[in-house]
Amino acid sequence: MGPHELWDEPWEGLPEEEAAWEWDLVDEEENGLTKTPPNNRPGWKRWYCIYHEPRCTNIKISADRDPQSGKMV
Repeated sequence: MGPHELWDEPWEGLPEEEAAWEWDLVDEEENGLTKTPPNNRPGWKRWYCIYHEPRCTNIKISADRDPQSGKMV
């Protein structure tokens, strides 16, 4: 465990219904170029991912996609 971790695994200590990896992906949408990219490589794009939480709410999360690796940051 790291110095600020309260549990060995990220899902320990959370009620099962609050586990974000159990949420259903509703929609993904691209929102153009990232306004403040983390480095000066061109091509960073802003994405919004909307998830449906089991408590009947939708959660909208933004992320930037790395132009070289394709990973969300």
